[in-house]
Amino acid sequence: MRRTKGNNGSEEIEDKPTRYSVKGKRMRFFDAQGIDELVSICLGLAQEMWVLKERQSALEDIISKNKLVLEDELENHTFSHDQRTKLDEERQHYIDRIFFTLREEAESLSHSPKDEPEPPAVP
Repeated sequence: MRRTKGNNGSEEIEDKPTRYSVKGKRMRFFDAQGIDELVSICLGLAQEMWVLKERQSALEDIISKNKLVLEDELENHTFSHDQRTKLDEERQHYIDRIFFTLREEAESLSHSPKDEPEPPAVP
């Protein structure tokens, strides 16, 4: 799932599946196996965390200005079953996005070049 801004400025959620493969050869920047993947994961985490930090700051500002919630309410809040289910689904998408690189590397190592389809013939 991906959040986008709609034409009217409202937030919309696109229900597109997480991409599970990359076409073409992947660039390598480090000689040691796994370093490129770890860097990619760290960058993905940093991106995800910044989005959350920005949204949290905005929400805290709105809550503070409007005196909408007490600190005790926030600390003792429990989610409904439906809310928990939705959060669990979003968590899985989050994990899929972060570990996409490692999954891609593992899949590429488990397939031999023979598994790749033949390129189309040039007319």
